[in-house]
Order: sequence, then structure tokens, then C-alpha cells
Amino acid sequence: MNYYDEIIRQIQELIDNGEYDEAKRLIQNELSISYVPRDVDEKLRELFRAINVSAHEYKPLNDETIEEYLYKDDNYQLIAVSELDKKNLRDYIDLCEDYLLSDGFENAKALLIDSLIRQEVNYEFEYKDSSFNPSKITKVGESEGFLSALEAIQDKFMKNPSMSQLAIELLYKEVLMALPKTYNRQEGIELADKIEKYIIDAFESAN
Repeated sequence: MNYYDEIIRQIQELIDNGEYDEAKRLIQNELSISYVPRDVDEKLRELFRAINVSAHEYKPLNDETIEEYLYKDDNYQLIAVSELDKKNLRDYIDLCEDYLLSDGFENAKALLIDSLIRQEVNYEFEYKDSSFNPSKITKVGESEGFLSALEAIQDKFMKNPSMSQLAIELLYKEVLMALPKTYNRQEGIELADKIEKYIIDAFESAN
């Protein structure tokens, strides 16, 4: 059983036991900080919807509630951004722009930028004293820096799946959190070196 199988098993067990808040917390953690393969991402979102149905509380958030959630605590911001991801963000330009300029949760902002990039929204957003156009930025999983770093990590940890999985998660998080900045090939290789050193040092310290 790999890492994601185990996480999904734990979440399903929590749902079966009616521990909805803890299940939501696990799902939100995975969606906000880890590299999540597309099929796992879909399963996690499916489980999140199932929790809401099971708890008799699910209903799509209206625009007013989404905006309200964007300015509450970190978990609410993640919920709002997850809801926005299901919508056509071209209809929410002003909302996205205001939120990216706010003092909001960095992880949620990174996820929103990722959604804007995946939807290829053609608009110039202001963010952290600069600007970016999502339609001109390569998706995280297809970017040159990510792919070069991924190749280096897989080569390094070919015989150690546990280290490889952790390194890939850290890589995806680093590249995601850097958005809208992207890494070129050389920067990706340098990032892979830093992650590899961190993983090796962490495992050696634990032993």
C-alpha cells in the first residue's frame, strides 16, 4: 500500500466513523501542501463532497459565501479556493485579484494561482510587487524546472521509494509555492540537489 492509498484509507475510515472534521482536515492538508496525482486529487475531492453529504451540510457555496470564506481563517480560505477551482475563473477576475493582493494564506493563494494557470486565464494580475499573466505560465507538472528536478530525484532515489515519494512531494510543494515564478532547467536541477540533501540529512538524523 503506497502513501496515497494509506491516506485515502484513513480518510474513509474517519468518514465511516462519523469523524467528519478530522477527515476534512486530512483532505485539506493533502490538497494544500503535497504533490497530488490527478486521480488522487479527484478522489480526495470526491471524499470531501461525500463528507458534506454524509453530514447533511453539503451545498455549493454561493459567490457571497466564497468571498466571505476568502477572508476568514486558513481552512476557510482553502475551502473557498477549492470551490473557485470548480468554476470558470474568468467570471471571478476581480475577486481573484483582490484576494491575491490581500494578506491571505500563502498556500491558498498558490492553489488559486495554480487554478488560474490551469484554466489559462488571460489577465494581468498584480502579486507581490510584480505582475503575471496565468495564460503565459506553464502548468506546474509540465514546467521545465519541475520535470528536470523530477528526473534527477527519481534517478537519485530509484532504489528507495520512500525517499523518492517524500522528495517528489517536497518538490511539488516548492514549485507550487513559488508561483507565479517558474524554474528553468538549471534551477530545477539545483532545487533537486537541495531537496535530495535535505532528505538524506533528515533520514540520517532519524537513524
